[in-house]
Amino acid sequence: MHINTDVLIVGGGIAGVALALAMGKKGHDVTLVERLKQFKPIPKGDFLQPVTIELLKGLDVLPEIRKHCALVTKVHYGTVGGKRCFTGDYSTMNIPIQYALNGDHHKIHEGIFNAAVALPNVHFYAGVNAQQLLYDNGKVIGLEATTDGEAMIIHSKVVVGSDGIKSKIREQLGIKHHLYPYEEKKAKMFAFTFHMEEEPPAEASFFFGSGVSCGVFPLPGKRTRVYLALRKELWQSIKDDGIDSLRQLLVSLCPHLQQELTQITDFKQVQSIPAFYLETDKWAVDGAVLLGDACHALSPALGQGMNLAIQGAMELSQTLTEALSTENYSESMLRSYEKKRRKYVKLIQQNSTAHTFCWFVKNSSFIKLRNAAFRRMGHCPNLLEAQMLTTSGYSDKSPSFSYLLRFAGIMKP
Repeated sequence: MHINTDVLIVGGGIAGVALALAMGKKGHDVTLVERLKQFKPIPKGDFLQPVTIELLKGLDVLPEIRKHCALVTKVHYGTVGGKRCFTGDYSTMNIPIQYALNGDHHKIHEGIFNAAVALPNVHFYAGVNAQQLLYDNGKVIGLEATTDGEAMIIHSKVVVGSDGIKSKIREQLGIKHHLYPYEEKKAKMFAFTFHMEEEPPAEASFFFGSGVSCGVFPLPGKRTRVYLALRKELWQSIKDDGIDSLRQLLVSLCPHLQQELTQITDFKQVQSIPAFYLETDKWAVDGAVLLGDACHALSPALGQGMNLAIQGAMELSQTLTEALSTENYSESMLRSYEKKRRKYVKLIQQNSTAHTFCWFVKNSSFIKLRNAAFRRMGHCPNLLEAQMLTTSGYSDKSPSFSYLLRFAGIMKP
């Protein structure tokens, strides 16, 4: 099988399908290939921030996405037992979109994917295994792959590696990276979904304890999703003690869900969430560029992965459109999108790392300092607004959440 295309996207995750939709709507010929034959549901914290919602609106998919998401107008931060320290309120901010959305990862992905492949100039192939990149005078010009034992030769003006944290495209390009797996650093993260008697309020919450924390997010269809983060040794102790021990821990963190937590009856209901931090030296070479988790990954603590993926895809679509119009596929051209995105991506990575640090603080003195930092945030509206603007996507200033922790002396710069 021989294919010629304008843009080849390797990897059909959220970043890949968002880019396919954006480029397809601009009229370019797009080929999207995915290793899996069928997409699988992923227990991710897909919390769509206001800027991302604006971008989805521009792609004409927001009405479909909105059907599968719950509205969130407030985010509360508190300590063990449900005591609140401060609240971020989107509805009071001077921004175009004054709310966030929380939904199932596979439903959001499905909505964007269906819109992309419905375009006549977007061609999708599943079950494709990338073999090796094709080069001409040092420039990437395509990909050699296989599907169901059949060889595929895809020639493309630009190749986009959107194939995740363990990206084969990044590996073949020889781009150096640093991967930090949180699970190997004594951290475990899980998700649970509960059915509610009524629709949950349009509010999300984070509760922090000693070496453990949880996040509570509304879902459509009278459901609530709880994310639990804890140290490895505590998780092993809970498994040894049995499912009652897990319920007791969750009740201690969020007692207002005591009735719903009785729905946990088996460890099989617990969905493990992989957690990584990844940085790369650069995002592009001549003829090829990385996107999404292939070039930057972060802790799921803030649920920002999908936001960075979609925002990055939209920025890259602008760069690729310029590259195609000028027939300039050089590294300097393709890295122009990196120059526009890297600063903000780094800020969100720092914020997520700070958030993760708060999850696993165990020392009693550090816990007091952490809680003091939270209370300080609640009494400093300017700091809180700056933090909300950063996480919402409207500002690339220094993340005040990380600043507060450094100011309190519990996190190194």
